Amino acid sequence: MIQIPCNSCGKENFKTLFQKKSSKDEIFQIVKCKSCGLVQVNPQPSTEEVAKYYSDEYFTKRTDRGYDNYYSDKIRFEIERVFRLNLEDLGFFQWEKSLTGSKRTIDIGCAAGYFVNYMKSQGWESEGIEIAEGPVRFAKEALQLNITKADFLNWDIERKEKFALITLWASIEHLHKPKETLEKIYQHLQPGGRMILSTCRYGVLAWITGINWRYMNVPEHLYYYSLEGLIRECKKIGFKRISSITYGSGMTARKNSSFLYRISKKFMDWFVKWTNQGDMMAIQFEK
Repeated sequence: MIQIPCNSCGKENFKTLFQKKSSKDEIFQIVKCKSCGLVQVNPQPSTEEVAKYYSDEYFTKRTDRGYDNYYSDKIRFEIERVFRLNLEDLGFFQWEKSLTGSKRTIDIGCAAGYFVNYMKSQGWESEGIEIAEGPVRFAKEALQLNITKADFLNWDIERKEKFALITLWASIEHLHKPKETLEKIYQHLQPGGRMILSTCRYGVLAWITGINWRYMNVPEHLYYYSLEGLIRECKKIGFKRISSITYGSGMTARKNSSFLYRISKKFMDWFVKWTNQGDMMAIQFEK
């Protein structure tokens, strides 16, 4: 691992927040940039060092960091439910109705391609990019999708196509070079095109729970943006914010939970969304 400049502002002036042990008992340092406020893992592990955390077990064995069989219909339906809610809350469907001509979209970090599959079913020319071998294989074989196994920053450099929509669903926090990824997305969007991204949000709930925050998963998550910080980062590149939402109280769904817990979760999820203090966020930008 090596210490690197802040990916957002390029400065090397950090405040250490805490250290956390990974699922493989490796210790990682979480710091906050004193210049721009971006919270990040630094020193940062290389792509090769992080790769071992993304074996097929990450997608098939339930942990606080992975999924309970990501390839099951149950998980797929839940993921589709969440991104449809996000799209509705962001006002995406109204914009979609205004589009004329061909509609091309690409989902970066698409995993098993559930969003690619959804957009295809809605009449879009839809494709995805993913680096993990297991999900790519599933997307191609089980869902018959147009998925490329590649790093987006090295993907088809000579391609000149423009997309009406580019998405990053819960992906940017995993990237080694998020700023560079956003810049390349801007280049591949057609004028008036949209980018939609979602990620965990470093805000009040993250500050209160600290090292025990549910999304403080190292080293899978390398960057933790605030809502304001991510909007500012995208505006510097040239994006215009169209809409944004936050959601999620940190009260996760539990099997056989009590009636009181279910009612409390429902209220808290509503409350943090209403006050814009959720620890997840989704933002829609326009080029």
